[in-house]
Amino acid sequence: MIWLILVAVVFVAGGTWFVAKSMQTRVVVLVAGLVAVGAYWFLGKPDMPDEPYAARLIDIETQAQRNPESMKIDQVIALAQKRAQDDPKDPRPHWIMGKMLEASNNPQGALLAYESALRRDPNNIETVMDLADLRFKMSGQVDAATTGLYQQAFAAQPQNLRIGYLAGIGLWLQGKKAEAEAMWADINARAPETGPEKQMFAALRQMFGIDPPDPATQPADGNPPK
Repeated sequence: MIWLILVAVVFVAGGTWFVAKSMQTRVVVLVAGLVAVGAYWFLGKPDMPDEPYAARLIDIETQAQRNPESMKIDQVIALAQKRAQDDPKDPRPHWIMGKMLEASNNPQGALLAYESALRRDPNNIETVMDLADLRFKMSGQVDAATTGLYQQAFAAQPQNLRIGYLAGIGLWLQGKKAEAEAMWADINARAPETGPEKQMFAALRQMFGIDPPDPATQPADGNPPK
């Protein structure tokens, strides 16, 4: 590090030496440079070697093996990036980065990570669902691309009634109402009577204007609650 500082001082002082119009300015610049180097030599740690990125990764690897619960989000992301570099075709590191970025409130970064994972494995349903849900949360809408993701996931996991209903929402919004109604009828027939699914489906229908608001949830004066 000390050699980098010396080189910088030489270049700055040298440039100023030729540009400066007076000997006084040249002497001031030279003295300031020497003082800076001296201060760093006595107060800093010029003999301390730089901590390379590879060494930090080794520490993170050890931590992941011995105490994975203690790892921070940025450490998990760094480890996933290393895995992605080691095996560019492996989709899982990109999916892990997506989960960590989403957890750290970086939805745009998570979106790119999930899309990167799907380019490597378009049929990974876990990633498909995560990407569909993230797109829905980011926009509050079920557009054509999000609908396609939900349809793909529901075809692979027909027992997942939530994603099937959301796929139907997307179809309805695209004008494919008969197809959406048929899908919902099948899902409603399979939804447990005592579970939360039917309440969630009703809330989704109201949210997207498919059904009118429930009068039981509206105030007597007809005004929206404050």
